[in-house]
Amino acid sequence: MSSFHTPGHKGRLELCADPAMDLTELPDTGSLYDGGDAIQAAEEEAARQFGAARTFFSGGGCTLCIQTMLMLASGGGRILMARNAHRSALHTAALLGLDPVWCWPDYTRPTGPIGADEVEKMLNTDHNIRSVYITSPDYYGNLCDVAGIAAVCGRAGIPLLVDNAHGSHLGAFGRHPLAQGAYMTADSAHKTLPVLTGGAYLHFSPQAAAAISREAGKGAMALFGSTSPSFMTLASLDRAQGWWGEKGEEAYRRTAEATEALRRTAAAAGLPAAFPKIAPRFKDPARLTLEFPDGQAAAAYFRRRGCEPELADERYVVFILTPFNTREDIRRLSAALEEYRPGLPTAGRAFSAFPPGLRPERALSLRQAALRPAEEIPAAKAVGRIAARALCPCPPGVAAVAPGERLTAELVAWLEERGYSRLPVVAESGE
Repeated sequence: MSSFHTPGHKGRLELCADPAMDLTELPDTGSLYDGGDAIQAAEEEAARQFGAARTFFSGGGCTLCIQTMLMLASGGGRILMARNAHRSALHTAALLGLDPVWCWPDYTRPTGPIGADEVEKMLNTDHNIRSVYITSPDYYGNLCDVAGIAAVCGRAGIPLLVDNAHGSHLGAFGRHPLAQGAYMTADSAHKTLPVLTGGAYLHFSPQAAAAISREAGKGAMALFGSTSPSFMTLASLDRAQGWWGEKGEEAYRRTAEATEALRRTAAAAGLPAAFPKIAPRFKDPARLTLEFPDGQAAAAYFRRRGCEPELADERYVVFILTPFNTREDIRRLSAALEEYRPGLPTAGRAFSAFPPGLRPERALSLRQAALRPAEEIPAAKAVGRIAARALCPCPPGVAAVAPGERLTAELVAWLEERGYSRLPVVAESGE
């Protein structure tokens, strides 16, 4: 089976894994949360290779980076947050007592799901917002206008925080959010680089590094991170930055060329690229996202042809390519695309990452809902109740309903269609 999903090493563990590095804190290794040791030296080299002012390693995935980033730079209180945020951001906001102001994605805009004009309008409307948090790229490979949004944030004097989980490689194309003005980015390195699962980078801009000391940053990370991080994972991050500095950018440019060839093959077979209204410069060149009448049925076809995609939903199939996909992988996917016939079974359902036209009413804050007693009840009895947890149909794994939002009949019906037979709600004593 050819892997067109994470992790980026595509099963070639020799690229990143060394069992001899399954160590603990020793004089020669140091500690992830302390300074002046081998880890710090490796982090400093990673910052140099990736063009950051400072870089931290994470063995707790991008989630730990998001937790640390929001702790350090959210400013507390109100935060303008794109609604396609990963559930880890919502959980962190609940723990920190942040008050999100939702910015809803629009996939018809040419500059990506979240626009600079919309961010500026919302900041001008609400002067209590202390930071902006976006996801770029999203699961489908769509990028926001990070440079435009960063300029808006700069004029407002607030930081732009970017969940760049799927974009550690974007520096090869001049599209990494840090290079476009982001204050801090969380990069899930294992998704697209030769890194063991759980390995991630937290990158600081010069402004962030000047405002936040290394000690304060590590202290924030220690609040959330395990005291037993995997040194194998940390070592794979170190290896990855070495690979990136030596050959990563050129390797990814070749991967982009292979992806474009597959995109042309798909078009010739009558398979359109997804989100045609979004300009190519706001898309990941190394991600192949195609539109189908039924994404789930199409994914089943590709699996039968030996190609495992990253994601399939009601309408789209996503293939993640990295330099570690073999020529045979590419040949196999190309043949499957050439031979695809649209007569596959279709459910005929339109895609929607969120309930169409439904924006849930907030009844409690994220923190109030997440920390109060909860109960799980049949979906049919949940109408009018308050969600206790983020309800994230996966894919794409973003919150259709956030903790604290009230469940309407329309929302419950939409969730039931996606397999939710029981729903977690705030216990009646806590409402």
